[in-house]
Amino acid sequence: MQIPGYRIQRRIAHGDFASVYLAYHPMRGAVAVKAISPAVAADAAFRERFLEAAGRARALVNPGIVRLHDVGTHGTMLYAVMDYLRGGDLNRNLAVGLHLQNVLQVTKQLALALDHAHRKGIHHLGVTPGNVLFNTQGAALLSDFGTTSALLSRPSDSTAGEQGAAADAQTDLYDLGVVFYRMLTGRMPFEEQPNGQHGGRHRPLPPLALQWAPFQDVVRSFFAHSPDDRFQSAAQVAAALDAVRSRSPLPDVAIKTQAVTVAEIDAAVVAVDDARGEGSASRERRRWAVAWGLPLALAALVAGGVAWQAHRNPATFERALAAVGLAEHPDVVVAWREAEFLRQDPEHRLAPLVQACRDVLALVPEHQGALAAIADAVVRWKTAVRGALAEGDMDQAAARLNELGAVFPEEPELGALFEALNDHRQALRLLADTALLLAGGRLSHAPSADLAIANYRETLRLVPNNPEATAALDAIAAHYGAVAANAARAGDLQGAMDNMERATAANPEFAGAEAVRTTLSEAEALYAEINALLNEAAELRERGALIDPPDHNAAALYRRVLATQPDDVVAVQGLAEVATQVRADFGVLLEQGDLEAAHALVERTAASGIGDDLVMEMNARYDGELNRVETVKQLVTEADALCAQGYITGPSLEENCVAKLREAQRLDPGNADAVRLLSVSATQLEAVAREAFQVGMKAEGLRYLDLALTITPGISRWRERRERWQAEIDREVSAGSLPSVAATAAIAAGRAPPGDVP
Repeated sequence: MQIPGYRIQRRIAHGDFASVYLAYHPMRGAVAVKAISPAVAADAAFRERFLEAAGRARALVNPGIVRLHDVGTHGTMLYAVMDYLRGGDLNRNLAVGLHLQNVLQVTKQLALALDHAHRKGIHHLGVTPGNVLFNTQGAALLSDFGTTSALLSRPSDSTAGEQGAAADAQTDLYDLGVVFYRMLTGRMPFEEQPNGQHGGRHRPLPPLALQWAPFQDVVRSFFAHSPDDRFQSAAQVAAALDAVRSRSPLPDVAIKTQAVTVAEIDAAVVAVDDARGEGSASRERRRWAVAWGLPLALAALVAGGVAWQAHRNPATFERALAAVGLAEHPDVVVAWREAEFLRQDPEHRLAPLVQACRDVLALVPEHQGALAAIADAVVRWKTAVRGALAEGDMDQAAARLNELGAVFPEEPELGALFEALNDHRQALRLLADTALLLAGGRLSHAPSADLAIANYRETLRLVPNNPEATAALDAIAAHYGAVAANAARAGDLQGAMDNMERATAANPEFAGAEAVRTTLSEAEALYAEINALLNEAAELRERGALIDPPDHNAAALYRRVLATQPDDVVAVQGLAEVATQVRADFGVLLEQGDLEAAHALVERTAASGIGDDLVMEMNARYDGELNRVETVKQLVTEADALCAQGYITGPSLEENCVAKLREAQRLDPGNADAVRLLSVSATQLEAVAREAFQVGMKAEGLRYLDLALTITPGISRWRERRERWQAEIDREVSAGSLPSVAATAAIAAGRAPPGDVP
């Protein structure tokens, strides 16, 4: 699959409606490309709805919404390009566990995202766990705005009228309620009745478990039969969740969709021990306390929702004994035995082995054997991928690499390995195409030979030392070297130089090259021809035709001279000057941020044959610039998220909004987003300072104002306010209505409780 401007790397998701691909864009870095399935995209009415809905969704810019960058068509293809998030979807995160506070935060983030979209007249119409994605900081974002609504045959939001828009907003709120209910309970709110009958969407909800009682009113507002009793906006949902958190002590629990593990049972027992003041007691001491410790542990487990029936499930009872120190943990023994078995099996797959090791680590997080087995598996899998590539077994390499990516999606070398796989595949295609090109004795056909040389050299760039390409270039060089010698003996100096240039383009050091050059040097008109070429090359340099146009440029003429006379000083120096100028032009393009033009110059330089060293240098600088641009983008994105969470100058020196933005400015001094966010951060701190000072928290207010001035010291009205506040604090300290000067100074200096926002 090809989309102009994007380099598709691999497919990361597939469904009946669309496939999602990981792709790379020179300016945006890693992105996700959703390609609509051909059967769906062929519907003209759908295409119109999709482009219209997705086009409107591009206007949504919100921390809780996956940014939609591009939407369009390419041939019969219909696609949308959005940010690529590496944290997985809600289903995946629930599988490994989310703390209740995270569940509430996720729901609130989704509600605020929907509120932002609804206020712009845009509705999602497909809020599901699969459309809730997480970034690497753990924040939840809602994806697929525009693409889901396009599936409906109803006219777009802009023409549906207020009644249709209200219905769509209620649909989004209902779907959000379903997601919230499923996170709490693991089931749909209105499931099938035991007798096989469905009670309908608005039948009474089953009561929530006791530990979820604080959320009963929230759930009722999501699914009330009467529209007047439901949430009227997504903003109300966020406010209701905040209210629950502020007025009710909530359970300190994690929610997960996988089966409860022994580690959670252990945690319950530890909680009991901590409550007894014996969190660090020895195993022997816990054995002495079993007479009352075990019953308490079991009670804690039951309170936590674990089904405890010792007489029906002796294995569970045995695990509880292990949790209070009365037995060896059977799950650890069984899990490690399974991992060892898989590790020793030469035909084992990566996923089962790693999962078995992770099962062990879920019980014993410091289990050295499991940690070592996972690290060893990663090394062996990468080695197997490289071995398969070296042997030309692309299917085996792809299978191994796909498995590695599925199990370790954050593996740092994954991208490089996928690029290597693509390079090897492209090299194989080039070799096959070139073999067909030269079939039937077409080696003597000069245009075919030139194309073959270019293909073989590209193969060697993709896969250095490829034996087939190396041998083919040697054969081409020997063939055209012999043709050049024969032409020289026959007095055809022009033909001799043309063929010698072709021979050295294939291999400058081909066998017999010196003998051919000797034959050419004996030709009477050689030096006159070389002088003419050098003069013309100098003129082309003056006109700026260094490597363009491809068929007539200074570099090509210098190379032609050097093919016959490798030691010609003028040609050597001239080619070096061309390389210097190309390097300088390339540097200017990088400084201007024109990465597209810089990449095109690299490709033209490689095709010109100036030299592999220069091309390698330019590629390295280009890759470094791409990494810098991507790093700056990531820093700004992280800073934006930290700013939205209130972490402007805290909680640590490195992990805060301002620190990220200063690093982004170091890498890109003129970055407009960094300047904007710094201004926003300072303004937020100044607002917090005013609020704190107004409610009597004067030392804290002074501290936050100082922080704001640290970010933007040039705002005179803030400095004047700081002087007034300091004077007022000094007066009150002198009057005894505030703490001592030392205590106030300590608070103002930042030794108050941590955090940016009180």
